[in-house]
Amino acid sequence: MGGDSSYKRAFIAIGSNLGDKVENCKRAVALVTGHEGVRLKNISSFYETEPVDMDSDHLFVNGVFEIETRLSPERLLALLLEVEKQMGRDRSRGKDRVIDLDILAMEGVVRVPDEKSNLEIPHPRFAKRSFVLLPWAQIAPDYKVEGYNSTVRQLLDNLDFDDKAMPKLEDT
Repeated sequence: MGGDSSYKRAFIAIGSNLGDKVENCKRAVALVTGHEGVRLKNISSFYETEPVDMDSDHLFVNGVFEIETRLSPERLLALLLEVEKQMGRDRSRGKDRVIDLDILAMEGVVRVPDEKSNLEIPHPRFAKRSFVLLPWAQIAPDYKVEGYNSTVRQLLDNLDFDDKAMPKLEDT
C-alpha cells in the first residue's frame, strides 16, 4: 500500500444498465478516484450481466475497482452516493440505473447497520453474486474478506454459475 498506513484498501462494485454503460462505469471510477484521499489501485474488466433480484429489460455492465483511501467508511459511502447523484441516478425512481456503486469490503472494517446508518461492510450479498466475484477475483483473487474465512477466489469457486454467461466486454 505504498507504505502510507493512513490509507486502507477498499473494493467498490460498479454497475450500469442505462445509456452508454461502459462509459458510465469509466466516468464513475474517474469521479471517485479524482476525489482527495482516494487513489485508484486496480480495475477489473467489464462484464455484461443479466439483472439480478430485479425486473428489467436492460442488461448490466458490471466490474470492480480497488482503491486506497483515507476516507472513513461513512465518508466513502457519502462520496459514492454523491457520484451516483452527480451522474443522474435517482434512487427513488425505479430499479434501472445509470450508475450503481457499492462498497464491497474495506481493509480492517466490519460495519453492521444500526439506527444511525444502514452501512454494511462487507456488502451483505456479495458472496452470492457472480457478477461481483468474477471481476473482483480478476484483480484481487487472494484478498481475504473481513468476517469470511475465504479468499475472493474461493468464494467464486463455491458458486455454481457459468462464466460464459457473463461475457467480458473489454479490458480496462
